[in-house]
Amino acid sequence: MPENCPIQITPLAQSQPQGTPTVFNLNYTNQDFWSMKSRLVDYIRQQFSTQFNDFVESDLAIMLIENWAFIADTLSFKGDQIANEVYIDTVTEIENAFRLAKLVGFFPQPPISARSMWSARLNNPLLQDLAIPAPLDVQVTFGDQNMTIELFPADANNNPIYDQDIIIPAGAIANNSIVGLEGTTYIDQFGGTGAINQTYRLGFFPVIWDSIRVDVDGVRWTQVDYFTDSQPRREYRVEFDSTYTAYIIFGNNRAGLIPAHGAVIQVTYRSGGGTKGNIVTNFAQTEAVIPVEGFDFSVPVSLSNYTKGEFGYDGDTIDDIRQKLPAYLQTQNRAVTGLDYKTLADQFATPYNGKVGKSIAVLRNYGCAANVVDLYVLAYDGSLPSGGLVEASNDLKVAIQNYFDGVKMFTDYLCIKDGIVITTDVGIEVVMDRFYRKFEDQFRQQVNNRTTAFFNLPNWEYGQTLRDTDLIRALSDIKEARRFEVLYTTNDPTNSGQIVTAQFNEIIRPDVTTISFLYE
Repeated sequence: MPENCPIQITPLAQSQPQGTPTVFNLNYTNQDFWSMKSRLVDYIRQQFSTQFNDFVESDLAIMLIENWAFIADTLSFKGDQIANEVYIDTVTEIENAFRLAKLVGFFPQPPISARSMWSARLNNPLLQDLAIPAPLDVQVTFGDQNMTIELFPADANNNPIYDQDIIIPAGAIANNSIVGLEGTTYIDQFGGTGAINQTYRLGFFPVIWDSIRVDVDGVRWTQVDYFTDSQPRREYRVEFDSTYTAYIIFGNNRAGLIPAHGAVIQVTYRSGGGTKGNIVTNFAQTEAVIPVEGFDFSVPVSLSNYTKGEFGYDGDTIDDIRQKLPAYLQTQNRAVTGLDYKTLADQFATPYNGKVGKSIAVLRNYGCAANVVDLYVLAYDGSLPSGGLVEASNDLKVAIQNYFDGVKMFTDYLCIKDGIVITTDVGIEVVMDRFYRKFEDQFRQQVNNRTTAFFNLPNWEYGQTLRDTDLIRALSDIKEARRFEVLYTTNDPTNSGQIVTAQFNEIIRPDVTTISFLYE
């Protein structure tokens, strides 16, 4: 989108990450079997020393004490576990996290399929249009992942056009307006029961977000978040469980129509999604044989991706839900404060143009612009283990603008700008005793895992300073190491070394991590 607020600003205030109190898990310590048994034995010795003093392990009384300790141990553990599962801060089961989310109307983000642009090329032009049935499946192996990429014709915004063929026009040898989406299309067909709120569970999962289309007796129905009250329209809702299996839900003839008894209901949807579809440019080079309509022969068509696969997302995990849900509740789905803008932007996603990776809302430092909110955004790039950030596409920024037009204050003027990524190479020298040389591969993996966790995207915000001491602290639980030396290198020599600083609209992300060992 065009830069709608090109001037430089001096921030008056900016959104800060939401501070949440630390909630500890209920402690199971001293409630286990052996603690229960020893405490009961000590109690009997103190209170009934004259009546009972037979504490031989093979005695019947000890067996009864152990039975009691086992029951108490189990009840104590289950009680603590149940109590932990009813709070979003301490929940450990993904199914319970989904239940808590549903209770307050929060919807975890389902998987998103990676998108890439493709070309279809003929050896020689034809005298008539060549229609390639869509979706056209392409089998791809990327790393150790086998997957299917489906090809669709693309519209002007490079979004897929369903229910149309890919056309190579007569006289042309190529069509470059083809979008490839990782995943597989399925069709489920079932009959209407005439029951209120008829629900159907789709047969394949995980279901890709915004890929469901429902036809009842050949008529396309509309997916809605909530049924239109007192308006029996052709609408349906979709809900997901913790495996991202989708459920199609129809209305009750007061809010949403009930499909007639015996109606033929057909659901077309796609399953897959995730970062595995983020292939590199020109990775897929394949050929398909396409029959020419009206003739008794086929022609070979060369297929290749001329852009990388991007925007793939695996779906919210339990950690994502634990982080997002409290922040979402504070906004009440309205953008009033700077933190509201940041929270809603951080959770914004589109089906084909990616999702926001990090945002920050900034207020200007002069009176006539008091109602102007500058929102700096960067798109999520799942190609890095710790989570990468890239400049948001024009389509993503337009979608953000349209979304906030419906939730922001009427008097606010929103400016969407590009955040800046400071990429830094990370050099880590590990000093160890020479005895550990033979275990170098294991220690290298440990250092790499802790470094990845340190740079994990949820741990970083705009304007946050990177210090060598912070990374050393994250590595300090590797007790075998005598010391660590950390050096950061950016494109700016004056902002390299042991400390890297960032301005309010800049965020630091790792690039190349080099781990070396020195043995003494």
